[in-house]
Parts: sequence; structure tokens; C-alpha cells
Amino acid sequence: MTKTHRCEPDYESSWARFPGTVIVSSRNSQPRMELGDVPGRAVRKYRQDGPQELVRAGTDLVIEDVLFYRLVYRRILCNRVDILSREALPSQFDPLVSEPHDGSMRIKAAAGFRDRQTPAGYDPGDRFVCEIPDTTLLGPAGPGLTAAGTVVADTVATPPLETRRIGVALAQSMRANGVRRTLSALSGDADPDSRLSLAALAVPPWTNYYHWTAECLIRIRLLEAYADAKGQYPTLLIPANPPAWVEESLSIVDYAGEVQRWDGSIAAVETLVVPTFPDPTPTECAWLRNRMRQSVSLTERDSERIYVGRGDATVRRVANRDELQKVLDRYNINTYLLGNLSVREQINLFSRAELVVGPHGAGLTNILFGDNLTLVELFGDKQIATFDRLAAALDHAYIPVYGEQTGVDIHVNTDKLDSVIAESLGK
Repeated sequence: MTKTHRCEPDYESSWARFPGTVIVSSRNSQPRMELGDVPGRAVRKYRQDGPQELVRAGTDLVIEDVLFYRLVYRRILCNRVDILSREALPSQFDPLVSEPHDGSMRIKAAAGFRDRQTPAGYDPGDRFVCEIPDTTLLGPAGPGLTAAGTVVADTVATPPLETRRIGVALAQSMRANGVRRTLSALSGDADPDSRLSLAALAVPPWTNYYHWTAECLIRIRLLEAYADAKGQYPTLLIPANPPAWVEESLSIVDYAGEVQRWDGSIAAVETLVVPTFPDPTPTECAWLRNRMRQSVSLTERDSERIYVGRGDATVRRVANRDELQKVLDRYNINTYLLGNLSVREQINLFSRAELVVGPHGAGLTNILFGDNLTLVELFGDKQIATFDRLAAALDHAYIPVYGEQTGVDIHVNTDKLDSVIAESLGK
């Protein structure tokens, strides 16, 4: 059973009764770059990375986001793409690995925050691994397609994010491989550039520490269970030019199978191994925390109070940094620019954390490596429950502090921040 996608917001209450689909609807979709943010981000991009990187980023925005995603996908393709959903996948391809998951999860959008009166959620369903024969992988980041050209949703997305993530992946494929070749593959008439025997995908849609760590590395857990059942590991496909932290984190997890840099073209895969896309559940988070901490020599020191700085970012810096610093100093909270630390150093640092404070951003992913910490997350106008959910999965305390938006930056309510830190530390 497949469904032809209806191009609506990412969360749809009409699927509430099915495992792996939405329980409560929300009209908030997965955030993407707002066009109004472009001028401010462009200035910072130019200052930090120079004109060539600015031109490259601008070209990506115009071609991938505006032309291929917003125009071609949202207006034309979205209602025509056949989707093999998480609910339907195990009924078409018998799982080789299956484990139960009980309970719902909150969505990542603003309606999913725990402080909402009725947080929006969905049933992620059981964890499983399926083999799909005669597939096509569209580069650079998926999706995987069946022989008939049906999109396998779990190669790129959790159920609430199908609409957005499939569109992003197809837009990237249209940019990298051409519109005609992408559309031909969706029609079941792929023209592959390479062939693979047994493979699994671990390429995030964006080069981002969160998407790699929480959505790609965690897939290895089920791939290892698959290898135990089958006696062989699939080749793990990773980005063609991975940042150093991708390679370092892979070495820490120590995947026993072959790891291959995928050039991001179109590949024919004889057998595609598809684990459930990480939501991530508490079990998945606990596995990654334990696996990575066990592989790193943790340093015995006093507990840490951490502020995750964004001085090297183009958005969500703190506009009233001097006021913020007074609060940080009052509670002996040290500022770290995590881009200056190795993955091992970040694991070590956050394993000792009792308090983590910072604006929404990928650096907060490192709460994965802590025990019984409190996360205080700073927001402007744009709010997303990514790290609220992650904190809940790890049994961390979580406190959002809402401030005001100042262009692309945040003006922190320092009085509120002071009070919540004092309360969390029992002072």
C-alpha cells in the first residue's frame, strides 16, 4: 500500500489512528530559512567566510529552496509523489529486525513543547529494519526509491516531517542530478551512475551536527541488529566531503561494516537496508550516549555549568550579550564555542554538565552525553521543540526562556533567565 502525497503542512490529524503517524495536528511546519532573514545572514556570511562562500550559499538558496523546493516540489510534485510510509513499509517488506516501542512522542514544531496545554504528538510506532530489493538512491541525501519509483519515507524522515524532508531531498537531487533524471527515477525509470550490492543511507539533508548525530549516527544501532540477524553489514553511505566531526564521531561509534563516501549522484542498490528513521526515542538516545561515552576516556573533574556560545554563527546570536554575561558570571557559567572543540572534547565536557544554557542551535545536541542535567534554552520569535524532546528522552530537566527577536538575533530576557537559573540550582 502506498499513498499519493497530499501537499499540506507536515502534521496531519487525519492519520491519527495509524502507528507511526500523527496524533494531534499542528499548522507549524519544519522551519526553513525565512527570506526576510537573508540580508542579515548574508552580511555575516560575507564577513566570516568571504565572497565565494556567500555566493555559493546564495546560489543554494535560490536554486534549491526557492526554485526546486518552493516552486517545483510544493506547487507541482508534492501531490503526485507516491510515498511508502512507515506504517505501510513492514507490510510490504517483512522486517528482519523488529522491536516494540510504546508511547507517543511530541512533534518538533512549536506546538510540541511540553509547556503547551495539550502538546501535539504522534505515535512513532515500533522500530524495525527492512530489506528492499532493486532500489534507487537519489543523491546527495536520498530519498530511496522502490523499483516502481515510490519514495521510501523512512530513508529521509520521521512521519510528521515527510512532506518537508522528501521535498528537500528531491530539491537537492534536482539540483545535483537534473530535473529530468530525478523525475524519471520517480517514474520508475532511473538512470543510475553507479551500482551497489548491499547498502544503507546515512547522509543528512543539511551539514549540521544535530542532523548527523541524532538522525544518522543513531541508525547504526539497528544496522548492527540487522548484521546480527543476517551475518553481514551493509555498506554505510556517508556524505562525499564529510566535516571532521562526522569522521571523528564515526570512529567513536566504530561501525564494523564498510563506510563509503557517496558522491551524491544516482545509485542503483541491489538491496537497500532501511532502519526506522530515528525519531529519536529514549532507547535510541540512551544507546548513542552509552556507546559514545564508553568509547571516550572521560575525565573526572568537577561538574560544569556551560553556556553554548554562538559567536561563530550567522543567526541567533544574543543581542544583549553584556547583560547576559552578568548573569553567567553570577552563577559561574563558562562560555564555550563548541566549533573549537573535538567531538571527544565535547562528549567529555557535557558528560560533566549540571547546567547547559544557550540559544537554540546544533550545539545543544551534546546534552545527549550528560546525566541529570538541566537545559535552559533561549528563544526569540522562532521556537522549535527539538531539544525539549531530546531532553525528555534523556530525562533531563528543560526550561525554555522566551525573549524578543532583534533582526536575526535574540534579545534575552535576562531577569527571567536569572530566576530560572537560580531555581534550577536551588539558590
